[in-house]
Amino acid sequence: MTYNGHIIVFVKIFAAIVSAIAFTLYSSWKIYTPVAERLPDTDYSSFSGLFAINFAPNFVIFIILGVILSPMIDRFIYKKFGLRGIKAILTILLAYLLLGVGGGALVSIFFYKFHFVYHYIVVSLCSVLIFLFFQTVFQIFLYKMVKH
Repeated sequence: MTYNGHIIVFVKIFAAIVSAIAFTLYSSWKIYTPVAERLPDTDYSSFSGLFAINFAPNFVIFIILGVILSPMIDRFIYKKFGLRGIKAILTILLAYLLLGVGGGALVSIFFYKFHFVYHYIVVSLCSVLIFLFFQTVFQIFLYKMVKH
């Protein structure tokens, strides 16, 4: 197995899927109301219902930002700056954070929720960091598999 561009795309797709699941699990847990705390005559969703409702848009955002846009950012950084040492890590982190800010702004524009721009930016920044974490873990794992 070689470590080439096709493998990197599969790593990004797998990282996007796992990131979407992790982010959706957290966000569903955060907004879930336990049975003991529910008010009478009020409709509440189950945890699995919240997960199902939240997974589809989260998955689409992770696919768009993680699989489609992040390779363009990676390619730009590889060509413009090269990747060596701590400078490379900080450059990639800054680029992905800028992708998160841009993604959050685009989501707020898409939903016409301009008063929630800050909220969408914070959520997008968290999403980008989750994606970058899983992508890095999977790339390290893949690199160790290829090396042996």
